Amino acid sequence: MSITVNSFTFDRLQAQPFVYSSENVSQGRVARSWAITGLVTPSEWLSLLSEFDTWRASRIDEEDSAVSGVIGTTVSFSGTGPGSQSWTNVSCWFTEAPQADDVGAYLRVSFTLIDATEQLAIILKSADNGAVSDLPDFGTITLGTTTLTLLKPPDVFANGPSVEQAATGSHYITGALSATEVKDIQGETDFTGWENIRAWYVEQIAAVPLAGSYFPISTPTATAENRIVDGIKQTVYIVSILLVKIK
Repeated sequence: MSITVNSFTFDRLQAQPFVYSSENVSQGRVARSWAITGLVTPSEWLSLLSEFDTWRASRIDEEDSAVSGVIGTTVSFSGTGPGSQSWTNVSCWFTEAPQADDVGAYLRVSFTLIDATEQLAIILKSADNGAVSDLPDFGTITLGTTTLTLLKPPDVFANGPSVEQAATGSHYITGALSATEVKDIQGETDFTGWENIRAWYVEQIAAVPLAGSYFPISTPTATAENRIVDGIKQTVYIVSILLVKIK
């Protein structure tokens, strides 16, 4: 049995290296991993440390893969195991740094690698925060060419009558005995949808509204957040705007 990590190679393994790193086996969330233990010469030990330090120096400056959704810096792993097992140029991360103990003329080293592609898929699945399944479906609403997925019921009222109290202690009603229908909209879209809503708003406020139509009474605003949906990083724009029904 032998293994190669980038340009570092040795064949004095003391145990079969292949294992699985498991997070949730019943969901299939396991990744190939190699727990490597063996004997190396002092010069080979230095070569292994060089490979690790080069990987670490690059990896430490990268955005967390759970956020970026990309593998980033890896080492190339190849090797052979018992029987007909073999692995060729697998892109890996270190999950345990190299360690060594003196054993006579050799050093007994140990370190662990993991298949970066498989592990990233598990990380993204575990971080999936795309759809909150226990929220009710509030439907959609279309503004111009953008269809927003609503995050709350949009139909509310404004400008209803008020109750005042006279000096005698009795109450009286002020204002019209009716209310204004308002759509208090909060919904999700992508960046293109958000840009289209901005353009739609400018067009709407430049025209005289018709009776029965809805007219914007607030400027559209948006916040953005990153989500992992089905293992894919997405940026979602949450748009808010108020529309009033013209009488």
